[in-house]
Amino acid sequence: MESIRTLFVTGVILAALIGVSPEAAGQARLAKQEKSKPWTSEIPPLIWESSYTKTPPEIDGKPDDLWQRAKPVTVIVREAIGGDHPTQVVLRAVHTDDTFYLIASWPDNTKSDMRDPYVWNDEKKEYDRPSKPDDQFALEFPMAGNFDISMLTLVNEYTADVWHWKAGRGNPIGWVDDKRHIISQKQIPHGKEYSMGGHGKVYVARIADEGQSSYYLKPKPTGFEGDLVNSFEHRQPTGSIADVRGKAVYDGKGWTLEMSRKFNTSNADDVVIDPAMDNICAIAVLNDELYWRHSVSTAITLSFVGGPTDKTQALWNFDGGNEMPPGWKVAETRGKGKPATWEVISDDSAPSQSNAIAITANENYGSTFNLLLAEGTKYKDLEIEVMVKAISGKEDQGGGPLWRAKDADNYYIARWNPLEDNFRVYFVKNGRRKQLGSAKIKAEPDIWHKIKIKHKGNKIETEFDGKKLIELEDSTFTEAGMVGLWTKADAATGFDDFGVEQKNE
Repeated sequence: MESIRTLFVTGVILAALIGVSPEAAGQARLAKQEKSKPWTSEIPPLIWESSYTKTPPEIDGKPDDLWQRAKPVTVIVREAIGGDHPTQVVLRAVHTDDTFYLIASWPDNTKSDMRDPYVWNDEKKEYDRPSKPDDQFALEFPMAGNFDISMLTLVNEYTADVWHWKAGRGNPIGWVDDKRHIISQKQIPHGKEYSMGGHGKVYVARIADEGQSSYYLKPKPTGFEGDLVNSFEHRQPTGSIADVRGKAVYDGKGWTLEMSRKFNTSNADDVVIDPAMDNICAIAVLNDELYWRHSVSTAITLSFVGGPTDKTQALWNFDGGNEMPPGWKVAETRGKGKPATWEVISDDSAPSQSNAIAITANENYGSTFNLLLAEGTKYKDLEIEVMVKAISGKEDQGGGPLWRAKDADNYYIARWNPLEDNFRVYFVKNGRRKQLGSAKIKAEPDIWHKIKIKHKGNKIETEFDGKKLIELEDSTFTEAGMVGLWTKADAATGFDDFGVEQKNE
């Protein structure tokens, strides 16, 4: 039964994307129980690399020569309920300074490029509109919350950004539906209720981004215009729903689809793709299918290589909107209660205007450490710079960067504390902190100061506002790890222009 549960949980990713009913999903799942397999456990982690290009491809569904230089990855999608009929989807990706491009190819024996067309009924002398699916492809990125590969989850709540290509609707004029999925165990606006067999309820809202879509339903023709008439008219989309371009071509054996979108659209209803980090995503394919018969992938890690966005260096200035940067996670060491609240805030004094990131609410005390981890980062020998401003704190103030973090209990930190007029370097191992070095420093708490760290091999060098303070050697952590931000107890602190650069031999 555990393998059945695992399969079902993985299988329902994007299930709500096209409206699968819980009754139909349950019946199909039960019908597949005897022959289902835990196929997700058989697939190694998928890494999808995007290569840098100065010349972007044309979004026309016709592969340019540059796609041959992009590294392909073959992703297996299987039916969401049952895990049958594996299909290979070949993905490639490239990126410019500000835009992500992908090309996807998959087999399809039938071209379905009309959705629910008007069909002439000669007996009635009028048109019917029976249900007829069009071919579809979807790409999903988590936006906020605790992302779960299952949308029908009784544990996690999250929001996901979904790019939904439809052969019979947006494709004729080269657009992809841009929408969000919001999953919650509480009632939410526009949420559809799913009953989970008496164990609880899940609410799923599928919300189109703001603006005008690229198609609309046209009235049924009053007279004969042909045996088959498209029920949709096309138009120029506007607003945030018009963020994703997409065009596919069918060659008689399958589809080739190209899509593009800027890393940061500056729209609050879109995920910000951070090319300095690994980005989690997943895909779904529907070949002339409806509802529960769509096919899905396991989670995919999208990684960017080359160009200004190379992961050997990264800069977070927090000016891409009011959302937390993707991949950043609030954590604690020895937490005693409610975690501190980290938010992107407007700050006219920020070194790079107009935003910074800060702790805005903090009830912690004592030996609790407040962390913000950049998950997916992996640096060993590095150079870090970050701007810091002490906002408040009766017990503690200030803070600083952390690095070579294995998890929330194991890492190096360097921190400034204006209450104590000192700057110190520590390591935290298994949740216990040990001081490695200390220096006296007196600085105004309510203005911005720069902390700089160099760590190569076992040698650590620190600077505060350009002045060298501490040099030491330590070999507690020798492997690459995450970077992040740190404060202690009730310290509410602002950070800006957090930059990290890998320093190889």
